[in-house]
Amino acid sequence: MTDKLSTYDVLGIVIPGVLLLAWVPICFPGAAEWAQMVRFPTAFSALALTALAVFVGQLIQALASLLEPVLYWTWRGRPSDRALSQGLKGYLPPDSAERINEKLCRDLPPKSDPHSRFLYAMQQAATADNPRVAQFNTLYAYHRALLVLTVLGGLALIASMFWGSFAAWTAAQRAAAIVSSLLLALLIWYRAWQRACYYVREVLLTAERALDSRESAKE
Repeated sequence: MTDKLSTYDVLGIVIPGVLLLAWVPICFPGAAEWAQMVRFPTAFSALALTALAVFVGQLIQALASLLEPVLYWTWRGRPSDRALSQGLKGYLPPDSAERINEKLCRDLPPKSDPHSRFLYAMQQAATADNPRVAQFNTLYAYHRALLVLTVLGGLALIASMFWGSFAAWTAAQRAAAIVSSLLLALLIWYRAWQRACYYVREVLLTAERALDSRESAKE
């Protein structure tokens, strides 16, 4: 079955789902004991766990999509809009953004919204044979899901300190675990921002090449 899954399915859905399923019994051993009480054939149990991991991964992606406006707010705006209005510091210089903007606006209304221009750039990039666009989009979705997974894992960790396997931890151990979870979430938050910038830059540069090729063909 796994050979039918795309890279997006594996990275963005299966891996987050498996990790969360593995983390919950660690925090709450009673959940694993309850699951062992249900006697299923081994093959069916493996299939059921795989299906459950996919289901949980889909829920994580749905939650990540729902919380994306909050993520954009922490990034001080949607990366695609910022790229076309002011560039992306360290990823897309302002002069490059202005150059691409001018080419996009040739086929769009003069006062088109930055998001509309980026959607048009996505259409142009789709006509080019550049697998890096889909690859970067998959990696962004993966890191976005990892961020949600880290937050959910941190909440499970805190809950386990009261009702689970970590209830016996000392105050110092609890503080260290919470700080580590926050630092991990911050690291993945920053990595998700980087992946979003890589994706936006690749879309815009690919769209520019597609527009240039089309103009050259007219000459």
